[in-house]
Amino acid sequence: MRALYRNNREGMALAMAMFAIVVIGALIAGAFFASTQDFRIGRNSLIAQRAFTAAEYGLNKTMSSWDQTLNIKFAVGKDTTFTYDVGDGSTSNVRATRINDYTYWFVSEGVAGAATSQEVRRRTSMVMRLAYPAVKYGGALTLAGGGTIKGSSQVYGTNANPTGWDCANYPGRDTTAVAYGPNSTLTVAKASNAIGTPATYADPNAGTDGTYVKYGDESWNSLVANADVKLAGDPGTVLPTLNASGACNTSSPTNWGEPLRDLTAVTKCQTYMPIIYVSTDVHLSQGRGQGVLLVDGSLFVTGSFDWYGLIIVRDQFTKSNGSANIVGAAMARNASISATTNDIVGNVTFQYSKCAVEMALRGSARLVPAKQRAWAEMW
Repeated sequence: MRALYRNNREGMALAMAMFAIVVIGALIAGAFFASTQDFRIGRNSLIAQRAFTAAEYGLNKTMSSWDQTLNIKFAVGKDTTFTYDVGDGSTSNVRATRINDYTYWFVSEGVAGAATSQEVRRRTSMVMRLAYPAVKYGGALTLAGGGTIKGSSQVYGTNANPTGWDCANYPGRDTTAVAYGPNSTLTVAKASNAIGTPATYADPNAGTDGTYVKYGDESWNSLVANADVKLAGDPGTVLPTLNASGACNTSSPTNWGEPLRDLTAVTKCQTYMPIIYVSTDVHLSQGRGQGVLLVDGSLFVTGSFDWYGLIIVRDQFTKSNGSANIVGAAMARNASISATTNDIVGNVTFQYSKCAVEMALRGSARLVPAKQRAWAEMW
């Protein structure tokens, strides 16, 4: 009888099971670790993106809501800060520094996850410039067509600073009283009607259409598009006013700023330099204002009106028999066939002021990114 022998295999199944458990546990732990890392990477990337978005929001918000009065009040080398809540818990802190008269540097820091231990900060910057219209006026009064200046009207090309204005940064020199197109005829009734260096000048630029519609990088159309006040007729009495909170009422179509610097002045409107666009002929009879006035027609001054800044008229100055004072510079394109001459009579004074023109142009200018390499990511 053959004897049967068996191999002793007790305990092998248990060892195999323990090994399998260890391997499976390692796989589960590895998968858990990998998924946790993926979650953290995704979460951190999301928070970082929110911080970056907040930084970008700060740049764009500051540019789009820029207070143009800062163009006058904000000295070169100085800075100011703005803080915005983005809405998802993120915030943006923007520091604006004025580099020169026409350039600003914005640095925006976006912060996300500040309420948790995963706070992320991202910073971007942008160089901004004033969309400054380089208007080529030829004198106190620039006319494409000719015309007549008579009566008690006076045009002064001698530079004068408006009373009480801070004009230290806007030095000027005397200029021509009346510049007119060389193919036109200008009649000045007497020497006291036009005083300047020279009194009158047949200026080729005055007879060029582009002078009245193209201003460097800006144009008539861009100024109209960014006008603070748009009217389709006569404004009536124009005076600076305050709103219910005591601030300058910039939403009023008859508030054109405050040019006065005396005890009667509405001081909170002194830095408000609006662009006013009138889409048709306009009659100015009462009040005062400052800034840039664009008239898509002819301008009539029929009463007592004071204006400080720049006036550009598509057609003509005509029958100006009021008692107006225009301080700064004024231009008439004489575009319409029926409006080729200008008739300036009565007690109207045009007084050239470099300061009034510059403050009007800068105080009404919006901010735009610099032309090349304006934006940079800092971290």
